[in-house]
Amino acid sequence: MKTLLLSLLVLASACGSSQPHAAAPQPPAAGLHKGLNIKLATIYVDDQDKCLHFYTDVLGFAKKDDVTNGPYRWLTVTAPGDSDGTQLLLALNDNPAAKAYQQAMFQQNQPAAMFFTDDIKADVERIKAHGADFTMPPTDITVSTIAQLKDTCGNLIQLTQLAH
Repeated sequence: MKTLLLSLLVLASACGSSQPHAAAPQPPAAGLHKGLNIKLATIYVDDQDKCLHFYTDVLGFAKKDDVTNGPYRWLTVTAPGDSDGTQLLLALNDNPAAKAYQQAMFQQNQPAAMFFTDDIKADVERIKAHGADFTMPPTDITVSTIAQLKDTCGNLIQLTQLAH
């Protein structure tokens, strides 16, 4: 499965230094581009264990980090085979503002995250076979085909295949 997490490339111009002994610019870290890079995006969930099951066993993402410190749990997933790529933090909505935001987005049918695929019909069928509840079947829009589903943890998720 070639599903990509949210990604964005922002190019920035290099800044020169007028200081006579300025350090030479260092090449970016592996997998990063010069300028800004997205390495983590957050969605709020009402049950991290249930959500981990959904994002790994149903959608097919891979668990990246699962660290607990007291009541706090840092839980992330990535695209399979891209463990150094963009991570999705499955953050517990125990903050009243986070819970209100999550619920308002869901009530307005706004997806909390958008995942891209090269074959939306095959991915929808595969995900349905794992019991997912789609609220919108694959639908052609101006430049893509989209589908939406519930993530079992209080969010709508959108799958997108760009037109070729």
